[in-house]
Amino acid sequence: MAKRIALHKRDLLKLGWRALVAKLGVTNATRFIMELSVGEQDYTNVRKKLFAQKSVDALYEEIKATEALSKRRR
Repeated sequence: MAKRIALHKRDLLKLGWRALVAKLGVTNATRFIMELSVGEQDYTNVRKKLFAQKSVDALYEEIKATEALSKRRR
């Protein structure tokens, strides 16, 4: 069995988000994250952190790619 190294927090969050989006799509992944933090955080701040490094165009392309992947799985 291969030994796994601990990821830095930023890398862990990035990989975790990608895994959620791959399985759930952007909308449901966001809803999932929001359910985890109900009452603990402000959605506006969470959204800013999740998407801080992404432009609107990049998010749009990610959504299109996720939708295309979802359609292929059906």
